[in-house]
Amino acid sequence: MSLPSLSIAIITFNEERIIEKTLSAVAGLADEIIVVDSFSTDKTVDIVKRFNIKFFQEKWQGYANQKNSALSKCSSEWILVLDADEVITSELKQEILNILTNPKLIGYKIARKMFIGNRWVKHGGYFPDYQLRLFKNNIGACFRQREVHESINLDGEIGCLINPLEHYAYEDLDNYKQALDKYAELASKEVKNKNLYVPGLRAVWAFLFRYLIRFGFVEGNLGFNMVKAYSNYVYKKYELACTSSKSLLM
Repeated sequence: MSLPSLSIAIITFNEERIIEKTLSAVAGLADEIIVVDSFSTDKTVDIVKRFNIKFFQEKWQGYANQKNSALSKCSSEWILVLDADEVITSELKQEILNILTNPKLIGYKIARKMFIGNRWVKHGGYFPDYQLRLFKNNIGACFRQREVHESINLDGEIGCLINPLEHYAYEDLDNYKQALDKYAELASKEVKNKNLYVPGLRAVWAFLFRYLIRFGFVEGNLGFNMVKAYSNYVYKKYELACTSSKSLLM
C-alpha cells in the first residue's frame, strides 16, 4: 500500500542560520518541498538551492498571505507546513509516515519545543505550543488573515501527534526581545475594544501567570528574563493600541 503524497511548505527570509538543518531533517519525507522566499539578502537562496526543492521568490505580503501562497503551490494529497527555523526530529518524521499510512482525521497538530540558542525552554507557557501543521490538501485550509501569530483555519476533526518538532526560534535572549518588540507593533493593530484595556494590569497578570502558574521560575534566570520580556511585550501591545485609538479620536 503506497502512502498518500506529501508536500512541505516553507517561507523564508534571511534564514541562513538554520535553513540547512531544517531541510536536511525532512529528507525522504515528502514528495515535494515548496520554498517561497521573499528576496533574502544573506546566503539563504544559495543554501536552499542545494536541495531538491521547488523554489519561488515573491515580494513580502504579510505572514498569512505569504504562507497561503506557499500552500497554493502544493500539489500533493497532504501538506506539512514548517517555519524555516523548525526542525523535524527522526521520531516525528516516523510518526508522520505512520499517520499517512492510514490517516483517520483531516489534520493534526504538532507540539513545538522552543529553543533559545541550544537550550529548550519547557516552562513558562512555551511548551507544548500545539500548532496545526499537517492536513489534507484541497479542503479549504488556509492561514487566517492576522498581522502576526497566524494560524490555519480548517473545518473538520483534527488530532494531535505525540512527538514534537524543535523550534530554534532565537539565538539568544536579546534576539527574543527584539522579536517581541516587532510582534508588539504588529499585534497592537489587532486589539479590539482598545479603550477597555489597561496595559499595566495586563502586563502584571501576564508575568504572574507565566512565571508562577506556568512555572516559568523553573527555568531559572533565563525563565525570569523571558517572562519579563513577554510581559513587556503585552504592555507595549496594549499601550500602542490605546495610543493609536486616542490619536484617531483627536
